[in-house]
Amino acid sequence: MAAGLQATDWQRLSALYDELAELPPAAREARLAALQPPELAARLARMLASLPDGDLTATAGVAGFEQQLAAALADTPGATARAPQAGDRFGAWCLAELLGEGGMGQVWRAERADGLYQGEAAIKLLRDDVAGGGLAARFARERALLGRLTHPGIARLLDAGEQDGRAFLVLEYVAGRTLSEHVRAHDLGLTERVRLLVDVARAVEHAHAQLIVHRDLKPSNVMLDEAYPSPAGTRAVPRGDAAALGSGQAGGGRTKLLDFGIAGLLDDSGQQADSQLTQLAGRRLTPAYAAPEQITGGAIGVAADIYSLGVMLYELASGQLPFGKRGLSRTALEHAVLHGQAQRLSRTTGADTGGPGADNAGPGRPRDADRAAGDLEAVAAKALRRDPAERYASVGSFIDDLEHWLAQRPVSVRAEDWRHRVRLWTRRNLALAVGAAAVFATLSAGLATSLWQRNQAQAAARQSEEVTRYLTELLASANPDRHGGRVPTIFDVLEKSRAELRQRFAGDDATYTRVLDVMVATYSDMNRHDIAIPLAQELITVNARHWGESDERTLTARLRLARIYTALNSPLEVIALGEPLLPQLSRARPGSEQENDHVNLLYQLIVAYAGAARFADAEAMHVRAWPIVQRQYKPADFEYPYYNTYLYQLRLAEGRLLEAEQLIAATRPSWATAPPHRARFVTRSRQHLWNVQARLGRPEASVEAARQLIADMDALLGPGNSSSQRMRADLARHFVERGDYAQAVQVHEAMAAGLPPEAARHPTLRLPRETAALLARALAQPDRAGDWLPAAHRLADELAHSRDISGPPWAEAGLALARVGLRLGDLALAQRALAPLQDLQAQPWLGIHRQLQSRVAQLAGELARARGDRGASLAGLRERVALLDALPAPQGLPHWRAQLDLAASLVGTPDAAAALARADALRPPWLQPHPLDALRAELGRGQWRPQWAGQF
Repeated sequence: MAAGLQATDWQRLSALYDELAELPPAAREARLAALQPPELAARLARMLASLPDGDLTATAGVAGFEQQLAAALADTPGATARAPQAGDRFGAWCLAELLGEGGMGQVWRAERADGLYQGEAAIKLLRDDVAGGGLAARFARERALLGRLTHPGIARLLDAGEQDGRAFLVLEYVAGRTLSEHVRAHDLGLTERVRLLVDVARAVEHAHAQLIVHRDLKPSNVMLDEAYPSPAGTRAVPRGDAAALGSGQAGGGRTKLLDFGIAGLLDDSGQQADSQLTQLAGRRLTPAYAAPEQITGGAIGVAADIYSLGVMLYELASGQLPFGKRGLSRTALEHAVLHGQAQRLSRTTGADTGGPGADNAGPGRPRDADRAAGDLEAVAAKALRRDPAERYASVGSFIDDLEHWLAQRPVSVRAEDWRHRVRLWTRRNLALAVGAAAVFATLSAGLATSLWQRNQAQAAARQSEEVTRYLTELLASANPDRHGGRVPTIFDVLEKSRAELRQRFAGDDATYTRVLDVMVATYSDMNRHDIAIPLAQELITVNARHWGESDERTLTARLRLARIYTALNSPLEVIALGEPLLPQLSRARPGSEQENDHVNLLYQLIVAYAGAARFADAEAMHVRAWPIVQRQYKPADFEYPYYNTYLYQLRLAEGRLLEAEQLIAATRPSWATAPPHRARFVTRSRQHLWNVQARLGRPEASVEAARQLIADMDALLGPGNSSSQRMRADLARHFVERGDYAQAVQVHEAMAAGLPPEAARHPTLRLPRETAALLARALAQPDRAGDWLPAAHRLADELAHSRDISGPPWAEAGLALARVGLRLGDLALAQRALAPLQDLQAQPWLGIHRQLQSRVAQLAGELARARGDRGASLAGLRERVALLDALPAPQGLPHWRAQLDLAASLVGTPDAAAALARADALRPPWLQPHPLDALRAELGRGQWRPQWAGQF
């Protein structure tokens, strides 16, 4: 008979039971006689037969319904057996104290009685007087479910069994209070309450991951441990099945989730799979916390638990239930859940007195309940939607929004909440809403548009007027009469206006930032990064203060500063600026301007991570950037193959020279068809190709080709531009590597002569340039040490105290000064320049930069050899060779020079001949005669003397 009971039957049975249980016996009999069909009336009569005569409270009727429904379903009267008593044994446990009793059975505190160890547990006993098949199945299911749950926030199952026909569960026992009692006793504020609910939700999330839905989440099924006595003594004794199945570690106030007695397994769709168990156990739900689909008998999934968590959030935040009041009858509560409208949290008063017999032991209203207005009430509203599909998709999403609220960050549903309430009102008042909307839209749309356009036009006109006035005065200041008859340069004019800029636009941040943005770009294009950087930092500060950190204008200003540091080859600064911007920019809508900013930042981070030797991070940026490039551009577009230039710099930093050459050579076909505004990028690609081919000894990388490229850059961008200056620096380095020091000096002198007065003064560009020029002079004319050493010490002082230069440019300058000291015999200078490069605690990034690290080891070995410390010399030189050997491919000229240097230090040892033979094998076949060939000859004749310091 029980198997034939359908969901609609027990729903009607529930409502009728509540109604008839409150009637006097005579009225009850008359109502029963009128019920149809007769089978339903007979079943209800059996359920009501055990009720005592006289008036019954609604509470008594509801409490007895579970027992009567179980008897009706089983169609058999319950058997009578001796009630459990203190001292009874169940397995290894002895009952000590009755803690509580509910519709399913009793909960006892028990003590370990088998002598293996001392311990306490909570034993849950199935009531034998209602031990019908339905409840027995449900009890067995609870045992199976708890065995699968291993979360610290869920009461652990310690043991289970059956004794004398009575089933029992042995559960973890830690004394404590229920969630409501704990919150009320300690008068917790809203933040502490939400944190506790997050802990509960994490336990529920774990259960859902095990395909288990709880279905009876409520404060009395959550316990918290407490390390101090409760007001009633050493512990608080909860009511019902939740009794003393307490929370986690003592003293920690951790939550424990209890009572999976009506939990159900989920199928793959997230809906409850055990529908028969649902019908048997469904009425054990608590109406005030039950989702609407639980009351109506609909499909139950994770959304039901999310709804119950929403009720708990609402109650913790306001002190009252969202639907109905405590103490109402079951029917009234169910009607409120199905048809009532929850009051907004910001409008609650905490007054939830209920009716006669109401249980006022809720959590109470927090003292700072007004903080729930806005974001938190939007979270609660989302979780409490009647339609399960409109609630949070998972408990994890619910937790995320609660944690965002705790961290004072925006929640995902704030805007959605007011839209949802508007939809509800519109459904209830459709005709009125349509008419009002039409009238309002007609009247307000034109007015709003006109006002907005007017305000925008006025603001734009005012800003344009201010900028025009500013430019007029700026141009007028270029009058030669104001400069002693001399025509001022654009730099002179800008410098004069820059000094007055902040005062000129005081109180007008909008115009000030527009002018600042132009000046940052202008100074950057003039290579005056020393001025552009502080202006860019000021632009970021003003934008953030005026419009906020997440505003697009602030992001754009940060990106502009990152581009400046990219131009300065300062990867550490680019990473520090760019990494925090990634989360916001990664959410950009495809095709939007922000997506362009996103992909440009990814380009810069590929290069920056490569420069800092963080190759895995650079590859991760490539994985993110390449799909965007493929979506934004066609293969025929110039930008599509130009993306290879970023990968080229990564492969070059990794030592994959051949792959780098292939990548940049693949861009060659696009050079001829590039649009005019991309001509600058074509010259950059040509520079990259020349550099890698020069390292590989390709005939195409001739000195004539380099000089032609420099001429093309000057013709395109004007004399002294940053691109041609970098190409000259590359050519000078090429001459130094091949031992043509006199040519390197000539290139550096031409570079210095071609720099305009306003050329880059920023240390990031100037110090590497000046130290490289000094090294070329020291190598070409070591006999003029008296001329070169004062400049070397001055540069060493500046390098040690400047905070503007860092990363690879700083390392390059230090390496150049160390070589100058070795070449000129100033070992103290060499040691001073090397010491910071060897301090990996202060410069941890150098520890993973194999190429720079190997050059530091090389110079350390040379310095030790010059001091006569052969052991330290061999250690450093062997480290240099080993680091080069570990790179993906032979490194050509640097590899040969390092091995030859090691062979020089091995003279007189058994390993010398083998080291020299390997150096011969590593000498690039394309290399023209080199000064180190003389060293090779001396080593072969056994005539070597250590006069080669600093040349490696």
